[in-house]
Amino acid sequence: MTLFESMIVGHYRNKKQAQSNPTKWPQINILYTKIDDSVLELKQWYNYQGEDTPYRHYHLTLEHLDQHTVITHAHNLQTDEPGCNLQWGYFNGWWFGEVQDECVLRNTKVISNIEFDGKVYRSLDTGYYVDTGKFAWGKTPDEGMFQFDRLNNARNLNHTLT
Repeated sequence: MTLFESMIVGHYRNKKQAQSNPTKWPQINILYTKIDDSVLELKQWYNYQGEDTPYRHYHLTLEHLDQHTVITHAHNLQTDEPGCNLQWGYFNGWWFGEVQDECVLRNTKVISNIEFDGKVYRSLDTGYYVDTGKFAWGKTPDEGMFQFDRLNNARNLNHTLT
C-alpha cells in the first residue's frame, strides 16, 4: 500500500463538530476502502440515513505522478459518470487535495479542498451555478471546513475484490 493509501484508507466521522452545533453541521461518515491495486472506493453518508444510503459513492483510480503527488480519477457509481479529478500533494505530514482543472457537474462548478494526515480529515465542498456564479450547495468558505476524526475501526480497510 502506498503512503497516500495507507493514510487515507479508513472510516472518518465528524461527530464532535456535529454535536457542537447540530443545526450547522450534520453528522457525516466518510469511508475509504482499498478494493484493488490503485483503486479505492469512497462512500459518504449522513449518519441518520446509514451506510446503505450514501449521498456520494465513487471509485477512485489513483495515478501516482511521484511519491508526493497523486491524481485521483473519480467515477460516480450512482450516476455511472465521471466525477471531479483531484490533485493531491504531500507536505509536512499532510496530504492536500483540490479539484484538478475545472470541474462542472450538473450545471454547477465544483470547488473542493481536502486535507488529511491519517488521523484528521478536513474537507470543504462547494458548488456554484455555472450561469450565475451563485452558491448552489455545500458550505461556503466562510463557514469553515468539515472536521472529521478517523475512527478506530479496521473493517473494510484492506478489502480486495475477488
